[in-house]
Formats: sequence, C-alpha cells, structure tokens
Amino acid sequence: MVRDGALNTSRFPEPEERAGAMMGTAPGARVLLTRSENGLDAIQWRGPDKRIFTAPATRGLLTQPVIEALPIRVGGQWQNRPNRHGLYFWERTGRHLWYESALELACLLGLDFEGSVQGIASQPFRMLFRAGAKSVRHDPDFFAVHRNGDQVVYDVKPRARMSSRVSDQFEESSRVCTLVGWRHAVLHEPDPVLAANLDFLRGARHTRNHPGEAVFGQILNVFEGGRAIGEGREMVNRRFPALAMPSIKHLIWHRFLEVDLTRRLDFDSIAATEIDAIRSPEEASCCV
Repeated sequence: MVRDGALNTSRFPEPEERAGAMMGTAPGARVLLTRSENGLDAIQWRGPDKRIFTAPATRGLLTQPVIEALPIRVGGQWQNRPNRHGLYFWERTGRHLWYESALELACLLGLDFEGSVQGIASQPFRMLFRAGAKSVRHDPDFFAVHRNGDQVVYDVKPRARMSSRVSDQFEESSRVCTLVGWRHAVLHEPDPVLAANLDFLRGARHTRNHPGEAVFGQILNVFEGGRAIGEGREMVNRRFPALAMPSIKHLIWHRFLEVDLTRRLDFDSIAATEIDAIRSPEEASCCV
C-alpha cells in the first residue's frame, strides 16, 4: 500500500464544480453550490458514494457522518506548481488524507503526533454563508473528531497571508461552527525545529515498526534513566545498530521514549523511558 507520497488525483473528484453541475451518478445526487440558495447558513459534503449532501448549519450535523466525507474539492495539477500536493496516511483510520501544501503536511504531522485526533477528513465540506455575511463560502482544510468527542474544523494559513479578506472568511467560519457545535481552529507555521523532528520520525510511526515483545522490553530497559540515542541503538543491536532505529523512532513518536523535541534530534540526543511506558506489550496499544 502506498503511504505518504505524490498525489494521484484519479481517485478524487474534479478540482472544482461549477454552479449548476450535477454531481455523481447515484440517485439523489445534488448540486455543489457556490452560494447559499435560501440565504441561510448551510453545509455541503460529498459522501462515500460521491453524492453531494446539503444540510442547514444546525446541531443536527453533530450526528451526521461528516467525518467520512470525500474531499469536496481537489487543487489543480500543473507542472512546476509552487505548492506541494500529496497524500498522508492516517494510521488510526487506514485512510489517506490529501494535502495541498507543505504547511498542511506539517500541520497534519503535528495533529497526528499530538495523538488526540481519532478520525480526520481533508477538505471535508463547503460552508455556504448566510445573506449579508462578510464572505460567500469557504472550504475548510480539515475536520477532526477527537478522542474526547470534540469535533473541530481546522483551517491552515501562513501568518503572512492573514489578510482582512481571510480574517473575514475565518470569522464567518467560526460563527457557523458555533451554530453547529463544532470548534474552529486556525493553524499557522509550527516551530521549525519541531516540524523537522516530526518529519524525521514520521516514517517510523506505522504499526509495522512496533518492536516485538523481546525488543520492546530491551529498548525500554536500555533507555531507562536516559541515554544518547546513538549509544542506545548500539546496545539494542550491536551487530547492525541501524536496524534498531525504526523501533526507537517509533517508540519516540508514540511517547514510550521521551526526548526534547524543541532541539534538533541526532545521535547525541538523550532519550529516556517514559515511566508510564513500563507495562506489558499487550497493554502497549500505541498504534491505535
């Protein structure tokens, strides 16, 4: 299975539907709108069967399967485009998430590492704002359901591009989120050192890198009390130290090992076993 990599848009719908165009072939398919038809706030999303659903922006949406939505739009593809498109594999759901910039990828990494997001969808729906609003519509970047039940709409925007127009759009988005019962959050550039460290660790986050019972216990014992990563990997696998790194990085990502991620990771970085991590492998369900 392809994990993170270049985007193949053949599995997604067209980048942007014109007003009046019919979506999908399934019975009951509706129009993807460019503005509210009745002057009231509304939400449109594309279901797994590619049909477009429209609903008023009320608390009734809290029980709708919006988290299962396909991307409402996909950015255009052309040679030498300045932004970076791709797919990010979300281990907890087994789904690929589309992103259209390096900043969106960095924010996905941060949300994944933070660990509270149970499910997430990219470009999940379109917000159609009421008549007289400061903006007409908006397609948020991500929609997430957290472990505590919170449903959060995320927008990603560089700080330098927070114009008055964008601020008005986000203000209207926040207002609609309040009507529904969602939270709204705007993500900007993360700390560059933290982002680089997470990018270094992310390849080992998958279940396939979780060590077996014997190696799991060995790694926890080696790093108990703190030890340099380079020294620790040689103690875990003296013959082929490099083979120990995926498991060590995996346990750092899932917080079985503590490191200072505000400083650049290297072989001299000190990792220490998290005291709460000293439990049986059966209880160490870090990959779900």
